[in-house]
Formats: sequence, C-alpha cells, structure tokens
Amino acid sequence: MKKTISMLFALSGLMACASAGDMMDQSLFGYTKFSDALQSDVGASKDQVTSTLGTDNQIWYDMLRTGGTASVSFSGLTMTTNTASKRMMITVSMMLDTSKIVLPTGSSDIATIFSTGGATQWGLGVRSSGKLCWMWGGNAYGSDLNYTLPTGGSLMLSMVTGFVGGPGEGAQASRIYFGDADTYSDLSGLVSNTSANSLTIGANSAGNNRFIGAIQQLYVHNTSLSQDGVRALMAEMELLPEPATATLSLLGLACVAWRRRRVA
Repeated sequence: MKKTISMLFALSGLMACASAGDMMDQSLFGYTKFSDALQSDVGASKDQVTSTLGTDNQIWYDMLRTGGTASVSFSGLTMTTNTASKRMMITVSMMLDTSKIVLPTGSSDIATIFSTGGATQWGLGVRSSGKLCWMWGGNAYGSDLNYTLPTGGSLMLSMVTGFVGGPGEGAQASRIYFGDADTYSDLSGLVSNTSANSLTIGANSAGNNRFIGAIQQLYVHNTSLSQDGVRALMAEMELLPEPATATLSLLGLACVAWRRRRVA
C-alpha cells in the first residue's frame, strides 16, 4: 500500500514538473490544463487576467469545452504594438481535441475558434466543410485556408500576427501553423487591431458565430513569435500528457492501491 501511494505521489510530481516550459512561461498567460476556477497556470501576467466561463461552457477532464451558447472571455490583457503601424503583435497557440468539434451546419456558416476584442477582431474560424478560415471584424477574411481539420486526435495550432518572421522581421501579415512549425500558411495584409485587451474562445467578441469544441491547452504571447519560437513552444506542448490520459493514469493507480488494501 505504501509503495503504491509513493507511486501516486511520484506520478503527480512528474506531471507537475512537465506542466510548464520556458516558452509557456514567457506567454502573457496560458493554460497547461484547465481548472474549475479557470485560473491561468503559466505566463508573466497570469494573475492580471480575468476569465469568464460563460453560459453552457464547462471544464471537463482538465479541458475547456465550449457549448455553442456563449464565448469564454479573457480580459485585462496588455498587448505590444509594433512601431511601423501600431498594430498588435500577438501569438495565440492552442491544442484542440478534434474529436469534440461540432462543425457549423450551413454552407456559409463560420464558427469562431478564437477572436481578439476591440473595434475590429482578428481570429480564426472553421467552416461546415472543416476548413479553417482567417477572420477579421467578426467575418471571414480572404480565401479559406487550404487545411481541413482532422476528425480525431489532438491538433496544435499557432496563429501569429504583426511580423511573421518575429518582431521587426519579415512582412506584416498573419501566419498560422498546423500541427508543427514546418507546416504553415501566410496571408499578407491581415494584421490585428491597433488596440486589443481581450480574447474570446468559442465566439467572436460580439457573441456571434459560436463554436462547439474542446481546448486542451492555450497560450497567448504578446509578441509575434518567430518560427523557432513556435517550434520550441510546440515541443513543450507535446511533452504534456493529454488531460484524460493523465487523469485516468492517476485513477488507475488509485484503484490498484484500493484493491491491494482489500486483499490485505
């Protein structure tokens, strides 16, 4: 029994050690997992961010599940602007559980995965076909991305605006990375707000174009991460166990401990 309890503590310790890395800590705020209090667990300004879960959204097995009724909002952000146009430099990165996504039904409908606040809104959406689309002002912007969401498993996404080559480098544009740092798409001319102090998940900042899905991890950087920066962040994200797997591992060991106690 004592040995099994020691194993439980050891596993918990290993999970805690794997909970954050350098790139995660450099975020404005982030979630290696989600808790009922919706308190950010990493990031330089994690204690300054105010989070609101919203109607019909829930925390489920350490994941954030959006129910398609209202957005999850994060406010109190302070974003960095570039000197050329005073546009925001932002990187939003997340890990989605694609098996929990419910696509919009109408052929012209868009579900907002995330969006910044402010007078205009920069973000990412998905069509009924499963294709991702750029978003600006709460609507689709430009052509849809040549990428369709998979129907199962976890998927890492990282969307950058400001300077896609990193602060002060490359053109002002937006770039999104799919799954890894070597697979991406750019759209010149699509840049973020001149001011933004909030982020919404599951709908745009007006509460429209709602999204049903599950987010396992979330990180917001107030800079335009370079490709190497995104690569480093995704490597850290991959090291974390999936929420359900981690929880079930602990439950399994607890059951073993209980059974051994009963036999004894």
